Amino acid sequence: MPKTMIVTEKQISLSPSTGKVGGLESMHLMPNCPYVVYLDSKAHHYARVHSHSEPEIMVVVTGRMIFNGVWCGVGSVIHVPANEEYWYATGDERCMVVLARFGDRGVITLAREEPAFESEHVVIGAPH
Repeated sequence: MPKTMIVTEKQISLSPSTGKVGGLESMHLMPNCPYVVYLDSKAHHYARVHSHSEPEIMVVVTGRMIFNGVWCGVGSVIHVPANEEYWYATGDERCMVVLARFGDRGVITLAREEPAFESEHVVIGAPH
């Protein structure tokens, strides 16, 4: 039978995460059923477009981030359905979320991203 779990702010102990997104620190609270983790993104962090095989719920507990183009501050709740692609980034401050998946950890899939680059200016109709 599951037991009640309480983690106070003084018990949070983050360590470098080994996940595919990279650049995060985390603390795993429950490994599965549900999978619950603190995720901490440093200032100026970008998490590339990706998806998870399990639905997720995130709650911002410190800082803020831009999630799929929407700024989310403390108290914001984000629900992401399974296999839906998303990205997020932080600004000048770090952002910590509590993330829960109500199954196990699931599988992460990184989306293909094309780098932006400057190209030569082309003027249509100009002589070559």
